[in-house]
Amino acid sequence: MQESSEYTVKRKDTYVSIAKQIGLKDPMKLKEYHNERADFNSQVGNELHSNITLLIPSSEEVRELNGEIPFKDGIKQEQREEEQKQQEEKEKEAAAEQQKQEGNSEHDDKYYVVNGAKCICDKAETPQQATLRVTSHKMITFNEQSDKYVATEDDKTFIPAAMTFGKCTLKPSSSGNLPCSPQFAPKWSKTYEGTKVLGKNTLTEISELQCMIGGKITIAKHGQTDSVLLQHSENTTPLEVNAVNPAIEMPKKELAFPVVKNVTIKQIED
Repeated sequence: MQESSEYTVKRKDTYVSIAKQIGLKDPMKLKEYHNERADFNSQVGNELHSNITLLIPSSEEVRELNGEIPFKDGIKQEQREEEQKQQEEKEKEAAAEQQKQEGNSEHDDKYYVVNGAKCICDKAETPQQATLRVTSHKMITFNEQSDKYVATEDDKTFIPAAMTFGKCTLKPSSSGNLPCSPQFAPKWSKTYEGTKVLGKNTLTEISELQCMIGGKITIAKHGQTDSVLLQHSENTTPLEVNAVNPAIEMPKKELAFPVVKNVTIKQIED
């Protein structure tokens, strides 16, 4: 690229008149061009003064500034940033697709969270647990218990309602930390998209809820119970039950003898 030229401004010169002389469409690009290349003490404003030296673009640079040929210096910074952003988005989508194909998820081997789960806040003065109540639906239950509704990203009701997580360390006062009065984000994060209830993602042990005051709510106990269900017992043999609980008597072996049901005569000898 050709080097810029120095032009001594005359008494009646303006950006418009100089731009017209060199064929530049946008006169204000003269100011931008000069200030990008001149030192601090030589910067120019919106009005030109006579006898100052103005750096003006070469004929090739004029064509570039007019958009007649591509910039040899490469794409503008804004375009670079936009392309980089698009590339990062593509990489994220590719990684997500690969993870989906491999069947891997951060929620693998994690329990679903249900009504009655215990939650804690990392900014509580003491680790006081609050009970999560599922209010977003009355459809899907776990553990064959009528109140074990699976929690969704919209469930943010806790018991107790007052001083939910005790005292908040982010609200100090002269008399100590003030009681917790949470202001929750609209939805839980790190939710599971693989199972939805009424279009809402479900919660697992790793789900988090942000308090706008600054605390982070996490799951301390998922709320499911380790109960033996009816279908479990129906599909379990006595030997399997005894292996789990030796106190249960082993089934006694029954003695069995051969039983002749019929006889077929194939040959009679004299």
